[in-house]
Amino acid sequence: MKLECIGKLTDKDNIKVDPRVFENVPVGSTLKVSVMIPDAQGDEKTPKELSPAARRLLERMENAQRIGVPEDPEELSHSKLAEERMEEKFPWLG
Repeated sequence: MKLECIGKLTDKDNIKVDPRVFENVPVGSTLKVSVMIPDAQGDEKTPKELSPAARRLLERMENAQRIGVPEDPEELSHSKLAEERMEEKFPWLG
């Protein structure tokens, strides 16, 4: 039987492995253990290019109108806000 798992070396020089790996191994069995230390440079993930849909979404977010208080105080006037709200609620009247 061949088992493969990933473990971590503890500060007490033990290797921590998920115990479920050895559930079907009888106690007292002889084991042959091989240790492989992964290359640290190989583990780094290279940044992937974004999909076209993700790029379009980011462009739309960058070009979207700001949410919040407008910088021009005239844009905040009550009558202007009321007009915009009426147009949103009742587009057929505008």
